[in-house]
Amino acid sequence: MTTNKEVSQMKQLLTTTFTILSVIIILDSMNFGHALMMFLLAGVIPGTTIVLSGEQMLQLFTTIFGFICARIATRAFAYAVSRQTAQHSQPKAAILAK
Repeated sequence: MTTNKEVSQMKQLLTTTFTILSVIIILDSMNFGHALMMFLLAGVIPGTTIVLSGEQMLQLFTTIFGFICARIATRAFAYAVSRQTAQHSQPKAAILAK
């Protein structure tokens, strides 16, 4: 026999699944994939007649890549510092023996 919790989870799963499928159908009807590839490969801004030059696209990709790398490096540095701090903040056996 199913419980109310299981029924609620099933309703939530179906709602999420149908919402995602609806978004996919809507994006497909607007040729989103084609517009995205034209932007990434040729610099054509979707919905306009504006075309970015190769230099502008390179600057855009470099800026985005720089932000992503900075975010990863910041997280890695913060993790290393917190791990080092936690390691050195533990009491030593010699101090406890006194």
